[in-house]
Amino acid sequence: MTTNVVVATFHGVVLGCDSLSSIVEKAYFPFRTPDALARDVDGNPMFDAQGRPLLAFSDANFVATPTNVMGGVQKMFVLFEVGEKDDVECSVAAITSGLGTLNGVVIAEIANKFRRSARSSGKAYKKAEEVVSDFLTFVRPLWEQQTGFAAIDEAMRPMLDDLQFLISGYGPDDDYTKVFRVSVQQESMLEEFADPPHCSAAWAGQSSAISSLMLGISPDARWGVGRAVIAAFDTHRQSIVTEVLDQLRKQGVQVPEPFEAEIQAQVPGDLPWGEGAPMMDLANLPVQSAVDLVSTLVNAESAIQKFAMGIATVGGRTRIGLMRRGMPFAFLNEPEIIHHHVGYNHDA
Repeated sequence: MTTNVVVATFHGVVLGCDSLSSIVEKAYFPFRTPDALARDVDGNPMFDAQGRPLLAFSDANFVATPTNVMGGVQKMFVLFEVGEKDDVECSVAAITSGLGTLNGVVIAEIANKFRRSARSSGKAYKKAEEVVSDFLTFVRPLWEQQTGFAAIDEAMRPMLDDLQFLISGYGPDDDYTKVFRVSVQQESMLEEFADPPHCSAAWAGQSSAISSLMLGISPDARWGVGRAVIAAFDTHRQSIVTEVLDQLRKQGVQVPEPFEAEIQAQVPGDLPWGEGAPMMDLANLPVQSAVDLVSTLVNAESAIQKFAMGIATVGGRTRIGLMRRGMPFAFLNEPEIIHHHVGYNHDA
């Protein structure tokens, strides 16, 4: 898993991500439900031919589980850049989530191959959208090879592991720096913040803590509350029908048996989830404040992972990238690789 964040302001776009990479496999945990045993129609436990108890299957117990986690992974990279210092004409950078490698090659190196290919072919992109489109076209065959797409049943293809990107950039013909959400599985590239003022925040990957901070509620809580509200409406409707029939019978009204009627439940289209969101003027944030916000959001997700039960799949060094029009894409405070373990000869 991973965490990606983009904050776009009038003054620049800030990208942030963590630096952990995890190997995740599907595992089944049968005893997470109160009664894990399979039972027949009479409620009796069922056994196989050897007398061993059979377990009941539940989708809720089939969980993506990390089996290995590694740090120091590069999830942020430049896809294309042309121009000199303080006179950059086109710059496009990305952060990735989902699959960490394609056919044994890390995503950062695939991005490097794309950048070298675009340069050697003399590409002169006028808009960031053109770079994003070419990059998606470049990556898709590699993804199909990785997933065995051609041999997969068409009904199963939507379940294949995705490779996603949040990509920011501009070209000489772009009126503003753009942000795109890209899914290789769905072959889609959707522009975020397409409406004026073209400034806001977006995130991808594991982001429950980020959603809680920015929207006032996590996706899991929103899903759970939504289901509970719908169930409560249904129960309430049934209780009203029962109460009305009881009152009619008590008052001597002849109600036909059995009584049949269709009563539509008026469930609200959406609840006011945004009421708990903090008030932020993202468009006018100074660059430093935008950098602080992105690092705060990524670090919040990492912190929750550190203290939650299980293996942390988000964390490590928080990486920040800054994109300002006309200037090269900047990786902020990136550490040098250092050889610390020089041996045990103390007189050298």
